[in-house]
Amino acid sequence: MNAAQSAAKSPAAALTRRGLLARNVIWNLAGVILPLLAALIAVPVLTSTLGDARFGLLSLSWIFIGYFTIFDFGLGLALTKLVSARLAEARQASLPALIGTAFIFAGGLAIASGCTVWHLAPWLIGSVMKIPANLHGEALGVLRVLALSIPFVILGTVVRGVLEALQRFDIVNIVRIASGLYLFLGPLLFLPYTHDMAVLIGALAAGKVASTLVFAAVCWQQLPDVRRQLRWQTSELQQLFRFGGWITLGNMLGPLLSYTDHFMIGALVSLQLVGYYVVPYQMVTKLWPVIAAVVAVLFPALSIQLLHDRSRARTLFLVGMKAVVVLVAPATLLLTSFAGDLLGLWLGAEHARIGGPLLQIFSIGVLVNSFSFVTLALVQAAGRPDWVPKLFMIEMPFYLAGLYLAISGGGLQGAALIWLAKIIVDFLFLLWASARVLPESAADLRRATPGFALLFISFLPFLLPLGLLLRAALVAAWLLAWGLLVWLRLLGHEERLQLRRRLRAIAPATG
Repeated sequence: MNAAQSAAKSPAAALTRRGLLARNVIWNLAGVILPLLAALIAVPVLTSTLGDARFGLLSLSWIFIGYFTIFDFGLGLALTKLVSARLAEARQASLPALIGTAFIFAGGLAIASGCTVWHLAPWLIGSVMKIPANLHGEALGVLRVLALSIPFVILGTVVRGVLEALQRFDIVNIVRIASGLYLFLGPLLFLPYTHDMAVLIGALAAGKVASTLVFAAVCWQQLPDVRRQLRWQTSELQQLFRFGGWITLGNMLGPLLSYTDHFMIGALVSLQLVGYYVVPYQMVTKLWPVIAAVVAVLFPALSIQLLHDRSRARTLFLVGMKAVVVLVAPATLLLTSFAGDLLGLWLGAEHARIGGPLLQIFSIGVLVNSFSFVTLALVQAAGRPDWVPKLFMIEMPFYLAGLYLAISGGGLQGAALIWLAKIIVDFLFLLWASARVLPESAADLRRATPGFALLFISFLPFLLPLGLLLRAALVAAWLLAWGLLVWLRLLGHEERLQLRRRLRAIAPATG
């Protein structure tokens, strides 16, 4: 029996039952952690073998591949919301028109995006990016290869949106794990034979193509009736645009604001320093997918329960906020406290000296933004995807001007501080927006405000230049206090009972 048929038997309950959501979160976490381990192995080898300039080009290519997932025009997330809602309402007959319209439109966008990057590549290499002259040929080849891969990257996000609506996070993450491992370990396989970046990026692009084809095959296996009846319907495009258009604008502006500092450092300072900035940024932002693993599962469930049971929606929202404190807060505290030590052990003294302070700033920003992931999912599930893009449009001129001045006067640390300021503004706005779209959660958010403040204040001592032993003692005390707070205040009575039951279930029998 396929996922659509299962959902039809018990619509809203089948797609939001607790056991299914918990398993999907575990799958998503596996899809985050295993590629991260591969990155820890691969990055030191790549930096020492390729050199600063080529590694900077590889880093920008990783960002480029991620950035172009936004050009699905929000169709991936729109499909997740609309397909999950229609399955919950037993409206499977409308899926062929909805999914077919999304695929046809996304295909046209994908081809147009790829052609645009292909033709702009010489101008980007020659006029926009500060790339050493001896690497111009390789850089042009890299952009041309990336242009060819863009259609598969975009269509992959659309197909994945359908699979996530079907709650097939197991399949999604099996493919994501394989793709993520290859993204970081793949270049190592080719280093003994070539250092030509066009060849290395071409190999990575082939991995993206393969993952998209696998997603498509699984999607059609899950929805065989839909596959045979795919068709275009203009009214469905309007439905998709109503949600996806704002998502796309937000997805364009968000990464543009988040990654502009990377490109401005390359343009205003040097390409060689991009690596010193990107490595700590990439290192700590690998925690974002941890909370995204929770949010991706909550989003279709929130989309359903905001229509069927707002009390259940409030519970799911609070679970997501608690997940940040449980999963992300201790990790960011450790990175803040031992930033220089970790970078020194991993990449050497120069990366520790330059990147250590950056890693501390990025760690605090990642914690703040992890809460924003949850609030953003609620706002979008409530049908208000327009609020955040409007905020970004207001922010953009101030952020870009501040970034230019900060890089000119403060270098890499100035750029990181401006980035952190933007993250905090977004978080405060989304807290307000969450209370607006789900008033049932407003009282909970007000009660949590002192806790938010205390959590962030507790990070301040770890920014001081303290000795290693003293920092270790403070970390141990912080973790103890965190554990007690989570158990006594954050978890409810029922959650503690469930956790005890699970621990008893996995503990050895004692008679």
